[in-house]
Amino acid sequence: MSSGSETSDWSRIPAALASDVSGRSGAMAGAIRALSGDRLVGRAHTLRVVAGDNRSIHFALATTEPGSVLVVDAGGYADRAVWGGVLTEAAMLRGIAGLVLDGAIRDLAEIRERGFPVFARGTSPAGPHKSGGGTARGIISCGGVAVAQGDLIVADLDGVTVVPQARISATLDAAKKRHSLERSWVDRIRAGEDSAAVLGLGPEQVGE
Repeated sequence: MSSGSETSDWSRIPAALASDVSGRSGAMAGAIRALSGDRLVGRAHTLRVVAGDNRSIHFALATTEPGSVLVVDAGGYADRAVWGGVLTEAAMLRGIAGLVLDGAIRDLAEIRERGFPVFARGTSPAGPHKSGGGTARGIISCGGVAVAQGDLIVADLDGVTVVPQARISATLDAAKKRHSLERSWVDRIRAGEDSAAVLGLGPEQVGE
């Protein structure tokens, strides 16, 4: 579970910056985007479900730690929702920080009204089956990125980045340094320097 101090430490680090200092890796596919809310940080509770089926999600909520981000591999299937208003209510009562889903949701207006952060592939009015067959707490693939139980999720309007658990502290230190560096670049550009010179890109012949 992510601590309050950890969440606070990461609260000003953009998803893009977390990916940049991780060798430009860990960023989920652009199709996994903010549908409700604009910011989400927390440790991953992973779940793989059968495409179009949400029985396993209902059971997984009971074992998801408060403050965690539920990260669900639903096979990337966007034509049948596996999450909606009922699960949102249950997740909020459990204290779950938000949802990252490689699949579809429905009841979007209700979810937005409740203020529950959701990053997913899309929406569909088609409801889920409830046959089961999911697996929890393992390594899954979500948005083309491997996610393990306890990895850190950093999500905002740019998308979702996954920081492996073993590299959370080092990545945070690197992100803070990079953030300061980029602020200095902006200051220099505002002072009149060319962006190419500020970034040290060197001379280039640009055709006309």
